[in-house]
Amino acid sequence: MRTFLFLCAALSLLISAHKFSLAEPSGQYKSALFFLLIGIQMLITGALIGGRQDERDLKTQTEGEKEERKES
Repeated sequence: MRTFLFLCAALSLLISAHKFSLAEPSGQYKSALFFLLIGIQMLITGALIGGRQDERDLKTQTEGEKEERKES
């Protein structure tokens, strides 16, 4: 999930950069700003989801180690 969000964010930021380059002469930046904001939101969401997954993985790993110690 995290990888998918990062790829979508990168694509959105690339589209945003392209739209900014096209909008420079006309001065209409609405669509470029939209893609820029969507890309930033996806990056933040991906980082938050990744942090939660890392915490869960660490928690299950330490619980598994505790169970192994009890069995020994």
